[in-house]
Amino acid sequence: MNATRRIKLPFAIASLLFICLFFAHATPASAQNTSSALWGEDGRKWDKSRIPDFTTSGYREGKLAIPSYPVSINVKKTGAAGDGVTDDTRAIRKAISACGNNGTVFFPEGHYLITDTIQIQKSGVCIRGAGRDKTILVITKGLEQLYPLYGITNAHQTKWSWSGAMILFTGDISDSGIEDLGVQFPQDSLWSNHDFHERAYNAIGFSSNAHNGWVKNVTITGCDVGIWIESTAHHITAENWLLTFAGKRGQQSVSGHHGVNIYGGYNLLQDFEIRGKFWHDLSVESSSSTHNVFHNGKGTDLCIDHHNHDQRNNLFTNLDAGVGSRIYFSGGNSVPRGICFNETFWNIRAINTMPYCDDKDDAKGRSLNNVCVGIFTNLPSQFDNKDGNWFETIDPVILYPKDLYTAQVKLKGK
Repeated sequence: MNATRRIKLPFAIASLLFICLFFAHATPASAQNTSSALWGEDGRKWDKSRIPDFTTSGYREGKLAIPSYPVSINVKKTGAAGDGVTDDTRAIRKAISACGNNGTVFFPEGHYLITDTIQIQKSGVCIRGAGRDKTILVITKGLEQLYPLYGITNAHQTKWSWSGAMILFTGDISDSGIEDLGVQFPQDSLWSNHDFHERAYNAIGFSSNAHNGWVKNVTITGCDVGIWIESTAHHITAENWLLTFAGKRGQQSVSGHHGVNIYGGYNLLQDFEIRGKFWHDLSVESSSSTHNVFHNGKGTDLCIDHHNHDQRNNLFTNLDAGVGSRIYFSGGNSVPRGICFNETFWNIRAINTMPYCDDKDDAKGRSLNNVCVGIFTNLPSQFDNKDGNWFETIDPVILYPKDLYTAQVKLKGK
């Protein structure tokens, strides 16, 4: 083959490629996306009668960044060893008591053994480690082991199955949080499989009107409850958090009770991953559970639990549900499971196709007035069906915007 013939074929291919690229670039980017009739591409079609404004959720209603306090005290100064052998509980409590206003209790790299609860009862206190893989709080017991309630408040149950935490921000406090560390429970024990007599390995909580707090850059290993927010606590931001399991727990098909258990309102849970499965991964549990936002997260086989209570006006957006076999699987005594009201589900992806949230039982209740847009499903759209639900079938790949919360924040100029 001579040189002239060698050039002709590549030139033809290059010409064809140029034409394809020209038309691809000539096509507006917006034409490659599909927007919801309830929002539009840029929010000009925002139907606020169906989709609430979620931009006031989280720390300081999203108006201020989470603060970075200077170090007030190092736990080594109050006697903490951080060697994984010495009981550091009393030293940690002393450091928190000694911490100055708008100050940080700093934990250098190490393993800090904790055998009882740690409570933060004042505003302006940050619990900070040297990094989520460098500073590890090793908690050896759970709430039920320390303060038994099994069969006392409820027959054959302990209230610790859905409340309380070993590290608890409590009281009418604000601007306190925990960051840059790991929390680890015993990994050689199995979860009790929803029999309500758990050890109550509950990690981090906010209660009694604690507000404007945060959990940031935290890994929690082997818990029964990861993050708990009581009904009067509000405007908590949890960002960049990981729930995972190891040892015998990690070998179970379901390894814990609640990933996050939210009774309060206006909380922001973002940039998270759940490795493994909880009976309820993301749980909103009371009539106070309103305007909570869950976005930019993923799970092994994500479960969004409503417990068939009167929760409403929460947002679940830009989530990777993993397998997608139990997206609305819920608890509580009511049947069917998965009844919810006025919730917004936006861009939820999975390996398997998922249903819409239309569980119903005429004798017990029906899912009403929910919005589902961009759910990975093989079901057709249903606009304003007889139960007031809006199911808009758009492939998550082409849905725009991908994250409704971020789009609302951008639109409002926050």
